[in-house]
Amino acid sequence: KQWYQRRVRGQFDMEKFYSALVPDHEVTNPTNDIEDLSMRVHRRESKVRMTTSVNFVINPELTIGVQCCNLFGESTAKHVNLCSKTNQPVVTVSSVVREDDRSVLLPHEVHRSCKLGSETVIFSKDEVDQMKVNTDKGIYILGFRPAGDIKFHHVAGKSLFIRPCETVFGGSTDFFVALLTRLKERDMVGMAHCVPREGTCGYIAALLPQLEERDEDNEQVRPIGFHLVRLPFSDDIRKLEYEPSIEPNAAQIEAAKSLILKLKAKEFNANLVDNPEVMQFNKTLEAIALEKDSIEETEDNTKPDVNRMNQRAGKEMSQFNNVAFPPGYVIPDECKKPDYKRVISLVQNRQREGTLSKVNVADLRLYCQGVRLKVAANAKKAELLEAVKKFLG
Repeated sequence: KQWYQRRVRGQFDMEKFYSALVPDHEVTNPTNDIEDLSMRVHRRESKVRMTTSVNFVINPELTIGVQCCNLFGESTAKHVNLCSKTNQPVVTVSSVVREDDRSVLLPHEVHRSCKLGSETVIFSKDEVDQMKVNTDKGIYILGFRPAGDIKFHHVAGKSLFIRPCETVFGGSTDFFVALLTRLKERDMVGMAHCVPREGTCGYIAALLPQLEERDEDNEQVRPIGFHLVRLPFSDDIRKLEYEPSIEPNAAQIEAAKSLILKLKAKEFNANLVDNPEVMQFNKTLEAIALEKDSIEETEDNTKPDVNRMNQRAGKEMSQFNNVAFPPGYVIPDECKKPDYKRVISLVQNRQREGTLSKVNVADLRLYCQGVRLKVAANAKKAELLEAVKKFLG
């Protein structure tokens, strides 16, 4: 239980007030801040986003149970498709049809193919599923490496958080905590082959240990467990060639440091930043349900406060611009923003004059980007002209 002590004028005996509510119990760790109380309640109400429970195989003779959880997840506005006539939920059904006679194909009549040289190799759905599944679901330890060998650029996908699960194998917590503590003491990480779900391809992952942390109010800040970080395979790593860049001089470096120090946020709390898309959806839904005349606008706290930035670091920003971009500096063409207005006006004029075919491919692609017209990346000029004509009507 969490308690909020409100400050009142005069003498107020808290013990007499709370003795009737919680007899024979002490009010421990009270708070005088309603925001702190809200934060504590939010931490206790937050549900762990568990995705699956798997076997954690140390060796063929030792297996424990763990749960895979998502520490972070995108908050999206849920919507349901309704029939415009009956206002009832509708079910979306997709079918595979033949290209010639539009007849519906059954699942066993659909095959996959792969181009191998000049031959087309055909696979059935069952054969494709058998190729994907080569290991049972679980996390299999491969070995251990120093923690310094795992770099930030090695992360190849979304990571999971695993914790022990006693419902699968008894005693899993004791071994899990012992392994995690030992790896943390020796600054080591585990290497594992992870297959989180049935019918999915496995991947190599690093097990980063994390000990439990609590704040001064004895509230859990970080849970105990392993971060399951997905690592790339050898064929996923590419060797990129970079063009030589111009090294900044000492004055530019000092100006950049001064600007960063001025704009550095001393404190940041992600819980204070709401998703503007979800908030606007909720306000729109509220306005429709309550039949309001207008929809209240949502303040987007993710956008930078330009006025406040100018007040705090206006001098440093001007100094950085003068040092980094002196008078007479020419911006390279690849750094310039696309001129969508010019291209859109050009295409519209050519369409009215009947000379749309004279527009080059680069301007046609830029026009499609400006009006958000989806075309194939390798589309030829004839295909681009057809798509633009169809779009313009």
